[in-house]
Amino acid sequence: MAFAVAVPARAQDKPPGPVASPSPPAASPAPPPIAAAVAPAPPPPRTGCDPAAGDICLNAEKQEQVDQGHFHAEGFVDLQAGTSRIQSDQLDMYETTATDGKVTRRVVAAGNVVFMHGTERLSGDKLEMDLGSSTGVFENAHGFVSPGVLIEAGRIRRMSANTYQVEDAHFTSCTQPNPRWSFSASSATLKIDDHIRARNVVFRVKDVPAFFIPYFIYPIEDDQRSSGILFPHFGQSDLRGFNIGTGFFWAMNRSYDQTFYVDTFTKSGYGLGHELRYTLASPSRGNFRTYGFRRTDAGGWEHDFNWNAVQQLPGKWRADLNVKETSTLDFQEQFQETLDLASRRDRRSSASVQRSFGPLNVRAYADSVDYLFGSNEVFDRRRHLPTLEINHSARKLGRSGLVFGFESRAERLAFGNQDGVEQYSRFDFYPRVSRPLSVSFLQVTPQVQVRATRYGATSTADGFTGDAIDRRYLEASVEARGPTFSRVFENKGGFYSDRYKHVFGPEVTWTYRSKVDRFQSIPRFDYLDQILGTNEMNYALVQRLYAKRPGASGKAEAYEFLNWRVAQTYYVDIAEGQNEFDPNYSSAVFGPDGLPAHFSPLQSRLRLRPTPRLQSNFDLEYDVNFRLLRTLGLSMNASYDIAQVQLGWSRSKRAAVNPENRVLQRDTVRASTRFQVLPRRLTLEGSLDYDLLAKNLVQATGRARYDVQCCGLVAEVIQSDYNAKQERQFRFAIELANIGSIGNFMGADANSGFLGRR
Repeated sequence: MAFAVAVPARAQDKPPGPVASPSPPAASPAPPPIAAAVAPAPPPPRTGCDPAAGDICLNAEKQEQVDQGHFHAEGFVDLQAGTSRIQSDQLDMYETTATDGKVTRRVVAAGNVVFMHGTERLSGDKLEMDLGSSTGVFENAHGFVSPGVLIEAGRIRRMSANTYQVEDAHFTSCTQPNPRWSFSASSATLKIDDHIRARNVVFRVKDVPAFFIPYFIYPIEDDQRSSGILFPHFGQSDLRGFNIGTGFFWAMNRSYDQTFYVDTFTKSGYGLGHELRYTLASPSRGNFRTYGFRRTDAGGWEHDFNWNAVQQLPGKWRADLNVKETSTLDFQEQFQETLDLASRRDRRSSASVQRSFGPLNVRAYADSVDYLFGSNEVFDRRRHLPTLEINHSARKLGRSGLVFGFESRAERLAFGNQDGVEQYSRFDFYPRVSRPLSVSFLQVTPQVQVRATRYGATSTADGFTGDAIDRRYLEASVEARGPTFSRVFENKGGFYSDRYKHVFGPEVTWTYRSKVDRFQSIPRFDYLDQILGTNEMNYALVQRLYAKRPGASGKAEAYEFLNWRVAQTYYVDIAEGQNEFDPNYSSAVFGPDGLPAHFSPLQSRLRLRPTPRLQSNFDLEYDVNFRLLRTLGLSMNASYDIAQVQLGWSRSKRAAVNPENRVLQRDTVRASTRFQVLPRRLTLEGSLDYDLLAKNLVQATGRARYDVQCCGLVAEVIQSDYNAKQERQFRFAIELANIGSIGNFMGADANSGFLGRR
């Protein structure tokens, strides 16, 4: 028979004192009449056994009291105490009463023992436990500990509700009969929803020992932000040799974390890295990544800094910091794995604070940029030391219809190279007024603007002098968009849309700028200083195609799927080479006779976007003076759930007076793809950079990732052939559940980790 009562063996036996089954409270005498109306009703009587109320509830096929304070149960034994539950073939419970009257209860369970507490499930041959503190010892135990850790051990000691000490243990997160990975430890401390600290650890792939670690921390938090050692990666490089690297992740709190890196290359040296990340109330955030490398092949230390931060300050001010600097171009080229980063030829840093006061925006900043040529010893340096900008966004002036805005700045500039740097001041004020006019098919915007600039130095053939120079000019422009024409085409039952709309019209902008005196004497720091007087006309024909397509709401909406703009500029004044300083074109500014040309190249920009997931761009410039296709660019981007593809083709030809020199300068193809062969299981990635002109594979990468329930496997191959870098790399890494892994610290994915760590 079975009982759902506290310990008594039979219903007719007298329950033993403190563990007796609760009985209904005795009836209370009737209260005085005056209090009857306000006295609270007595609580309802309790029935049965309630562990939540502090009862110890025991069910068993056979129960008996062996002697005073000793109870024995056999058969299917089920004991509940608080939030814990024990099931076994047999169980003994011992009661001890201290001198202060406090009662302690200890249980000894044997035979198919199962212990349950929350999501924890442990089973074994024997269990001894104190029911009051829920501490105890398991023999030959195995089971599940949240979140997602399977454990087998010769002995498990439960130290508290969230801490276990384990001896001779095996751990894994795989649920297969033969786990894909596991690790054993001579001893370990396990904290629920936190981590496992293990000693004398042996990792196994299937049943095969892989490597030994004397001390290991395995995070088991739900958010995978526990502090611990990251799983190592392994690789081979033709130039750098065999590589192994790992790191330590420190979860400081919910908003801050740090990662310490170390890796070594057999042919080139060893590297040490550090990364501090934080995220506070928006927009405050920061990422400071620092890497130092001791080169044994070249000698000395190299470094790479990549810092960026945004911080909200009191008074609605915002501060920004950005630093991107590598010690030498050789180090950057040899160790950066991404082509765009490896081929970068600058080092830069900047810091700023800014705030808006209504339409006014105030910004103070300082920066430094070095453009390197061949090595770190030859460079072009430009710095703001510092700059104060006060700008007024374009706003209407009352009911006048006039729109007013201005830009102003006061700054200290540094300009020079490896041979010397000159410093001078620059003050600039640039107000403008416009009056937009529009009807349904035509928009006209006349605008007048004035610029006044004072330079603290004058440029000469021999350098700079300390004489100040002023620049003033007046600029007037008229921009006209339209008249526009449109036509609607019906396409009932069409596969793409039932209705199309074609809209086309001209865009014309006339610009006149008064002559800039002493233009050659103005110091050339940036684009602000390269403005000449001009009289020019820019004209374009713009075509747009719309289709009725289902929008976000599910209803049919007008969707622009094609935009084609063909434009050109006619320069009335060309005596001073005005077209030479036009940033809108990348082609030649002269004709076959070597003289400045009135006509700019013909520029075509086509944007095709059939769906938000599929788009392509096709740009070209045709030099009408040389009758030559100068530049061409084609790009395509397709992004779907199972596949993403990017493709680009870039081509340019030199325009020269001598026809023999009108040859190709650039002809390159870039492509990348990511394809999920098995969704959330097998992913293939690849990229390609190919020089069609030199018939050279500049760089190719391939990556395969296989994810299973408890781990991920990644293999990557990188082949590079550009400048002095000709090498092939191979890297392999394993990501275990709850353990991140990293790759080379120098790369596009360095901030996120090779496998995407915590």
